[in-house]
Amino acid sequence: MDSLEYVTPYLFRHRGRNFLTKDIMRPKDLDALLHVEIRPTDIFLITYPKSGTVWMQQILVQIMEAALPGWGGDATNRVKVPWLEERTADNPFRERPDPRIFGSHLPPDMLPVQVKDKRIKVVYVWRNPKDVLVSLYHFAQSWVLLETPESFEGFYQQFLDGDVYMGSWFDHVREYCAAQEELDVHFVQFEEMLKDLRGEVVKLCAFLGKDLTDEAIDRVVEMSTFKNMKTDPKANYKDLVEVHRYKTETMRKGKAGDWKNLFTVAQNEHFDKVFKDRMSHLPLSFIWEIKESPPLRELTST
Repeated sequence: MDSLEYVTPYLFRHRGRNFLTKDIMRPKDLDALLHVEIRPTDIFLITYPKSGTVWMQQILVQIMEAALPGWGGDATNRVKVPWLEERTADNPFRERPDPRIFGSHLPPDMLPVQVKDKRIKVVYVWRNPKDVLVSLYHFAQSWVLLETPESFEGFYQQFLDGDVYMGSWFDHVREYCAAQEELDVHFVQFEEMLKDLRGEVVKLCAFLGKDLTDEAIDRVVEMSTFKNMKTDPKANYKDLVEVHRYKTETMRKGKAGDWKNLFTVAQNEHFDKVFKDRMSHLPLSFIWEIKESPPLRELTST
């Protein structure tokens, strides 16, 4: 314990990324992940924290269960898609049916080397960083393994400095963009799922090689709406709230643009400058908010 490089009492830094002090995984365990055996049929769901992980868990599980009836049994999504670099809730290498799905926040250089060597399918979900920051701020107030932020102002600066769980968002996204030729990776934008969930599910099925009927795709989409997931105990982590791993429910709004409710004008201007300096060269188009449709009475009024 004393040899760890602490960022806070709740986080330690290893290879430039920040991991959970309260988890049993230590630097040697994280490094050992480089050499674990990966099966050719394995699938990796990778995100920076709070970028749409729980949503994509549900989508992937629904696709697999439609393509392979009985594949996941009656377990929760957290059991069906265990975390590679965390052991507080599950062991990802326990016996389970193929294709195995692993969740991870690890950067490319910390993934098992066989992910690259065997051209394992990787689904990478990314989200606009202002909403990531706000979502992570609220999440840190709920997850018992993270320190409760003293203020939004302080957390805002920690996020920009990379002193939050898993380190810098900017580095994470840049590194996966740079690794596109080395990895068999399919990029999914959180905001595009909000705009056209069915279209994104169709593209994801094609990437995974799952030929579903239109009816099956409709079922995946319906089961993966925010409204349905919020009441689905297999998807909403209710069981982990009940055992006090979380202080509050983990699904809040599922929208784009919530950052506008917390950012000051000065914070937004500063964030935009940092973003431009660090991300302007990337071939990504960011969606910062999605305006909701006006009520029906407004649409039909003259």
